[in-house]
Amino acid sequence: MQYIDEQLREKKYPNCTRLAKYLDVTTKSIQRDIEFMRNTLGAPIEYNNKVKGYFYIDGWNFLPTMYFNELEAKSLMATRAVLAQYQGAPYYSEISGALDKVLHCLPEALTEEHFLDVYSFARTSAKLPSPEYFTKLEKAIKNHSKVRISYEALRTGEQTERVVHPYRLHLFEDTWFLIAICELRKRPRAFILRRIKSLEVLNENYDMDPCFDSDKYLETRMFLFIEGDGKNTVKIWFSSRLSEWIKERKWHPNQEIIDNSDGSLILSMHVDAFDVVVCWIMQFGVDAEVLEPAELRKKIVRECTAISQRYGKTIV
Repeated sequence: MQYIDEQLREKKYPNCTRLAKYLDVTTKSIQRDIEFMRNTLGAPIEYNNKVKGYFYIDGWNFLPTMYFNELEAKSLMATRAVLAQYQGAPYYSEISGALDKVLHCLPEALTEEHFLDVYSFARTSAKLPSPEYFTKLEKAIKNHSKVRISYEALRTGEQTERVVHPYRLHLFEDTWFLIAICELRKRPRAFILRRIKSLEVLNENYDMDPCFDSDKYLETRMFLFIEGDGKNTVKIWFSSRLSEWIKERKWHPNQEIIDNSDGSLILSMHVDAFDVVVCWIMQFGVDAEVLEPAELRKKIVRECTAISQRYGKTIV
């Protein structure tokens, strides 16, 4: 549309055929653009039958300000501020560059920095994976190519080599994951991208598993980096002091909450494995108690006992 505007302002009387040929699009596409400029943007465009071309009947400029009101401009500024927290992520440079170009064209009144005196944005920072990994894995996912990785396990530090079928790159909180089917484990896994020590895209394709859905896989997992089948049902009691805060957040996609008459509540959900769940529960101290299963209760007891022994006589 900017090129169409230029031709109209220079009074070159462009028509759909010439514009379509120059821009390498269809004449219908040009016609839709002209109709959008005329009907939505209010451009005073008319057609001159004698010269067989369009022209402006009044002075008019095609400006980005015609697309954005004040609230929309502020939303773009907020987007840029949020985006700044993701430097190094895929397409960061391209997206931030596009936003800067749009914001640069807007009047200063719409982009005054006072807006950011009211709102601020922050997130926890973590070491980003190699940019090369994103490029290679994106190509592998699109082409259904197998990938050989050397992976360092989170809990044991053991490094293993395996071939995976990549399905998705997923950002959860401050951590990037590769969702893939692992040939070694014969099941889907969520690999922490920054724990992949080496990566090679193989010249070999894999067949998409019709029974595997990346979205459903992500919906059923509380802690992506823990192996398991998500079939462990846990029930946790929370005191009335924490109950409202617990209800304010979505802790797990399949969670269920039962309110008790004394203001406490019981949170139920299906998780993969217990080790990290133990750490999550213990952050709530005496305001949380595992009701089920017995195995998880025992893990909590063992952890509490170990803490007591570590602190020894200093406990009052």
